[in-house]
Amino acid sequence: MPSEKEKFVEDLLGRMTLAEKVGGCITFEFCGTLVDSHACDKILRHHCAGLRITPHIYTEEPYGTRLLTSGGAVQRLSPYAGPRQYAAILNRVQQIALGGRLGIPLYFSSDQEGDYSQDVARGGVHLFPSQMGMTAAGDEQLVYNAYRGVARQQRAVGVRMLHTPCLDVNVEPDNPEICTRSFGDDPHAVSRMALQQMRAFRDEGVIATAKHFPGRGNSKVDVHFEADVFPGDRRELEEIHLAPYRALIAAGLPAVMTAHTIYPALDADHWPASVSRRITTDLLRSEMNFSGVITTDAIGMKGVMDRFSCYGEAAAAAIAAGADLVLAKCDAARRDEVYDWIRRYVEDGRIPMHELDAHNRRVLGLKYEYGLFSAPLVDAEMADGPIRDPAVADLCRTVAAKASILVRDEAGLLPLSPDTPVLVTQQRCDLYQNKANDVWYHPNMLQEFVRQHARTVYDYETELEVTAEDERAVLALAEKAQVVIVLCAFWRSLPTNAELVQKLAAAGRKVVVVSNTPYPMSCPAAAGTLLVTFSAMPESLRHAAAVLYGKAACEGGWPLKTFRLKG
Repeated sequence: MPSEKEKFVEDLLGRMTLAEKVGGCITFEFCGTLVDSHACDKILRHHCAGLRITPHIYTEEPYGTRLLTSGGAVQRLSPYAGPRQYAAILNRVQQIALGGRLGIPLYFSSDQEGDYSQDVARGGVHLFPSQMGMTAAGDEQLVYNAYRGVARQQRAVGVRMLHTPCLDVNVEPDNPEICTRSFGDDPHAVSRMALQQMRAFRDEGVIATAKHFPGRGNSKVDVHFEADVFPGDRRELEEIHLAPYRALIAAGLPAVMTAHTIYPALDADHWPASVSRRITTDLLRSEMNFSGVITTDAIGMKGVMDRFSCYGEAAAAAIAAGADLVLAKCDAARRDEVYDWIRRYVEDGRIPMHELDAHNRRVLGLKYEYGLFSAPLVDAEMADGPIRDPAVADLCRTVAAKASILVRDEAGLLPLSPDTPVLVTQQRCDLYQNKANDVWYHPNMLQEFVRQHARTVYDYETELEVTAEDERAVLALAEKAQVVIVLCAFWRSLPTNAELVQKLAAAGRKVVVVSNTPYPMSCPAAAGTLLVTFSAMPESLRHAAAVLYGKAACEGGWPLKTFRLKG
């Protein structure tokens, strides 16, 4: 006998038109805080299943523009909205969908992986360390509690689907895109921590989406900008990269995001996983018995676009390969293209009608399971409740402390004396720091926390890509200080200031580096004193400053099995 969910979904599916079923395979992007004609168009004309939110930027530019500019200098920032205001905005967007012919609710999805990956950051949201920082913290119960805190903050504003956990097993230290977004290089540790994250999200009514299937931990390129080919064989995939997926699927994983990487060991025709039927359908759906929802990573990245004539064709090919949803973070001009290509594939049989129905059935079923039909709206007046909850704040502070590691202090500089004049320097990273740019989270924060401990503090904020003028200014200021404290942060292929650290050391300056990764790209060998925090977020920087002055201890354990820094 069919369950209540099955009867509900089949009844709804039977009343959907072809147009609604095509749109039911698409996730568009909702940028900014304005409910305008673009938002209405995505919902009422294209019938999208959900929206990936980007609250701080308003743009209808092609996806990728923001990443290709130095530090996001051309970002058009949206009007500021705190948690209550943003929850009310998402409610308004949801009401547009609820007022449609069938009243099918949207899901709002986001990235909230940790460290710089924080789509919802305004208004004092507690920003936790990266996934690798969670492994460094080590305590699985603490990790579970922390991710419940993350999920509570997200759900309170209306986000019901998170594009995480990252199940990539990062065996490549020079991986520019995954790095600390991974739990580490040990598939067993990745599985353990990811299971806690998935369980925490489920217990808070938030959909976990494991990515990037079948694994991008062995990558040396960023697929936003170039094609990525996995170099390993099937055995390596099975023993390392697929192991966390098998563990989470067995525990009821609700959703998976496919990668834009090419896996010759899995598809001899070299199709990226996101558009490969052998990987999406034959491996994930059939061989691994995954019955949940499959979504692509954002279509538009160069790693997949090299194979297609246009954006829409790539989107349609992904659905034909077996994805239930395509993530289309595209401009207005391309929305019609995405929709029209998918519909064309259905009409000419490349996407059979029974498969289109199956895609919609899974998506509708997931919405039903997670309560979107029964409770599609949130109480906007309570949206900042988890943020103001002292327990969530305490969790963030605790994880920041337990994730920090003092790798080395070769000259015994620590603890610093409050009387020691110091220079604090870090890069400006608008691309990520503009996600809030408010009193709680903004650029140049490390020097603020250092000033709470030191009497004489000079500070200099460089450009993201350190200029010759920046170097001259920092070296000149360093002559006034006895110690230079450098925040050396790395994220998603962006430049670091490691070369500046080398020049300071070469000039004979005593240098203390605070890094958000345990890898050489942000941990220059010239740094005699090195503190790894796995985060450049406020609580991690606050704790780092306290450690430097002997007011707090580093409590983290090394999270990697096959790689170790000198220390």
